Amino acid sequence: MGRAVGADMTTTVAGYSHVTVVVDDLDAAIAFYRETLGFEPLPRPDTLGPGAWLQVGSAQLHIVIVDEMGPPQRGQPHLALLVPADEWDTTIAALEALDVDFVRPPRSREDFGRLVRAAFIRDPAGNVIELTDVGPLPAG
Repeated sequence: MGRAVGADMTTTVAGYSHVTVVVDDLDAAIAFYRETLGFEPLPRPDTLGPGAWLQVGSAQLHIVIVDEMGPPQRGQPHLALLVPADEWDTTIAALEALDVDFVRPPRSREDFGRLVRAAFIRDPAGNVIELTDVGPLPAG
């Protein structure tokens, strides 16, 4: 767990709770995340207005709708989803069969002394999604 110590306080952050993406077409986004990436719906309070909460494994995604998407941002903000190494080839082949457009096709790199496979795709609103076969480093 991460700890930040101030003059008279300590904060503790144990990890991510969820990631939020903004979209301009909620139905298209839900269909993409459910049908293409296998997310399942979660209950969401009606008082929050239009949107959706989804989950796959321990990754929770909150979708918020906006009237219009802004221009793409520099630095390629993105969310990264873990694809188990033994499912990598099958997953990439399935996305290709669905004609998913790869922003960056699958390739390998080295992170922290470990070989990592990664590919980048976009959801219907243009949000960038990294698919990678390496999860977060163990805590400690």
